[in-house]
Amino acid sequence: MADPTEVLVIEDDPLDRELIAELLTIRGRGRIRISEARDFKTAIALLEGRGFDLVLLDTRLPDATALYALRAIGEQAPLMPVLPHTSYLTPKARQAAREWGAYDTVVRGELNSMWSAVNRLLTLRALGSDDRPLDRAVGE
Repeated sequence: MADPTEVLVIEDDPLDRELIAELLTIRGRGRIRISEARDFKTAIALLEGRGFDLVLLDTRLPDATALYALRAIGEQAPLMPVLPHTSYLTPKARQAAREWGAYDTVVRGELNSMWSAVNRLLTLRALGSDDRPLDRAVGE
């Protein structure tokens, strides 16, 4: 049996963390191992200690802005896919997130679209594919 997929969920709201973990557990059918961080400081410590296949990033953390978090994760692990989830999403916000290294962006609470994005990113990662612009994919 293959190793489970490692996903880091960075989310300050306990209910949202639980909802995301349940979504990944049920839809991932036991193939996804979830680590949780309630703040960015904890997330960075987890990122330093191990590799993840995907990071789900709350864009409204108490100790980091979304842009700062994307930059810091990108500097530490430039090829690790990051999927920000936000309360609302405009086309401009989606484009800005992609320019800073996010693979995609989803709206918090829209579980079907969140799972679709997670599944797509994990599939691309398993296949060794990367659809970000080349300069972002190599961490420049």
